[in-house]
Amino acid sequence: MERLLNLQDQYKFPMGQFIYEQEPAAEVTFKMVNRKAKSGMRIADYVSVQELQEYYDSLRSLRYTPEELAIIERQEGKDYTPEFLGYLAAFRLPEIEVSIDPATNDLTAVTSGKWNDVSQAEIPILKAIPTLYYPRYLADHGISKREWFRGGDERGTEFINYITSSGAATAEFGTRRAASSEWQDHMVGRMVEECPGQFIGTSNPWLAAKYGVKEVGTNAHELGSVFGALEGSRGGNPLDGQVRLFREWMTRFPMMRAALIDTFTSDVALHDMDRTLYEQTELYRIDSGVEEKIGQKVIAMLERVGIDPTTRTLMFTNSLSGKRVAELQHLFGGQTRVAFGVGGGSTNNMPYTPGLNIVCKAVEVNSIGTVKLSDDDGKHMGNPADVDRYLTLCAQRLAEPAAWDMTSAL
Repeated sequence: MERLLNLQDQYKFPMGQFIYEQEPAAEVTFKMVNRKAKSGMRIADYVSVQELQEYYDSLRSLRYTPEELAIIERQEGKDYTPEFLGYLAAFRLPEIEVSIDPATNDLTAVTSGKWNDVSQAEIPILKAIPTLYYPRYLADHGISKREWFRGGDERGTEFINYITSSGAATAEFGTRRAASSEWQDHMVGRMVEECPGQFIGTSNPWLAAKYGVKEVGTNAHELGSVFGALEGSRGGNPLDGQVRLFREWMTRFPMMRAALIDTFTSDVALHDMDRTLYEQTELYRIDSGVEEKIGQKVIAMLERVGIDPTTRTLMFTNSLSGKRVAELQHLFGGQTRVAFGVGGGSTNNMPYTPGLNIVCKAVEVNSIGTVKLSDDDGKHMGNPADVDRYLTLCAQRLAEPAAWDMTSAL
């Protein structure tokens, strides 16, 4: 049986502390969706509803052991409170209900409850899919695990060569997408050994402790989407929920001043950040859209508000390959600091098996739908009417004077 800490992404812990302090009573629903189902790649062709349900039920016996809690507690710059650590010590995964989604004719999984409880379930929900799917797929196609791993190592060598030759500071972000826990462990070990000058850590806190590297993570769209919906439910503009998030996060985690800017499009985030936020933010995470365009937009805004871009970091995390990392490093390396978080491109770059595109998102809070507006065309998430309403709010906001411009005039 897996360790619970090996099923988790690092950002769930500072996010959990933040939720614990800011919105502990929020009731949230997470839903898992296979984005490739409509194009014919059904998880249910190899994994049954009953099998996945039984697997999730078995995970509910897991807990954070004293060893795992000690790993979490000693993380630098997080200042977890005794109360939150006590919550983790008592934590068990919530109930997760598996069914066939009529919209995709494929497996889905839903969990509802207190925000922290269901947020902690997101990554285990996702990681279960490759764990169950790939062994069945390989067996059905007559491919041995040894052959699969051998081909993965060949591709892993190519990936590592791109990282080392480009000099790109790269973190492994593949826990939710890894071909298997065994393979993620193997690839992290390779990166530690073969590109120590460029490998800046892993989002898997268990493997970070095992290999003595940095646990790396910022925060997720989940925070902006939920904060936005809560702001709207209280009579405000949902976009102001994201601004509140930015301000409170920078204050709570002064050693992790990172902004994920594409929850309601990067244009809106950059427009709504006032001068104080620009001065506080040290890292801009870019997770959708055309990286060249978004990156240059951030640099231009920094220059416009009088901040030297070379004192800030752009972190790219959107479905990157080794080749793409090298291209972006070459483009931006002389203009600003650059870092990369690579998910499936590092731990699920395998031959013979199809790549998965499965997401598990916070879709509702306190019975109100959430929205995410991506910088990628066609990837907005939420009820269509809610998406249209948010798009209208964004257009109205962008027609107003920018927050940074207003504060600079004071």
